[in-house]
Amino acid sequence: MTRYKRDLLARLDRLEKAVDAIVRSIEKIEVATIVRDPSSQLSVDAYDGLRRQIVAAAGERMAHLYQLARFAEAASAATPADELAPLIDEWMGQAGLERVTDPHDTRYYDVLGGDGPDFRVLRHAYRDTVTSRAVVMGQTERIGVPAGNGEVVA
Repeated sequence: MTRYKRDLLARLDRLEKAVDAIVRSIEKIEVATIVRDPSSQLSVDAYDGLRRQIVAAAGERMAHLYQLARFAEAASAATPADELAPLIDEWMGQAGLERVTDPHDTRYYDVLGGDGPDFRVLRHAYRDTVTSRAVVMGQTERIGVPAGNGEVVA
């Protein structure tokens, strides 16, 4: 690399750092404006967004407390597992959580080992129905290795 290119890259690096410092300064000024002048449109929007988040969080907390109370009631009444399953499915639906049933989907399942074309689920995966992001990664292992005599070993 020539000396000219090195100097140019060094200048570009200094310029990038200066722009980052300016951006951070502008963000600090915006925050100060929000705090000092609560009547500005920026402040009104920021406080409104914060208020909405607090209201939403309070509603979510109440929903979780309700679910926990129902779970505690079912557990203390020694409710059979077959009666708990629909209740849990209802909570998962309310929360936007679903079980991923395809163990071949590597976005949601980690393969821990084994040989063979089939999978055995060790732990189910769960995903957010809104974003399709994994909430809990599942675990599988490969099974179905052909034995020497042609039989499949599971």
